[in-house]
Amino acid sequence: MLGARIAALRRGANLTQGELAQRLQVSASAIGMYEQGRREPSAEILVALSRIFGVTVDYLLTGRPLPQEQTAVACAMEAVLDHTQAQLDKRPKRHLSREEVAVLFAALLMES
Repeated sequence: MLGARIAALRRGANLTQGELAQRLQVSASAIGMYEQGRREPSAEILVALSRIFGVTVDYLLTGRPLPQEQTAVACAMEAVLDHTQAQLDKRPKRHLSREEVAVLFAALLMES
C-alpha cells in the first residue's frame, strides 16, 4: 500500500517518476520499484517524500492521516467545493446540488 500511496501522491502533484526521482536524487527506476512494492524506500527517502507531498511519514506508512491532517484535508475539500459551486452558480443552466458537486469531486480525486 505504501507504493500505491506514493504513486497517488505523485500523480496528484502532477509529477512524473523522473521528476520525483530528481527531487529525491534517486533513479526513476527506484521510484517505479517503490510504487510497485518491489523496493522499500529508506527512512531518509520517506522523510523527503513526506516533505515533498506535505504529509506525515505516518500517513505514508499507514494511510491514516493525523487529526490535524484530516482537518486540513476537510478544509481543502470544502474550499474546492465552494469554488466549484461558485463557478456553477455563474452558469445559467441547472445548478448541481452541493452533494452532486461532492460526488463529482470524489470521482475526480479517484481519477488521479
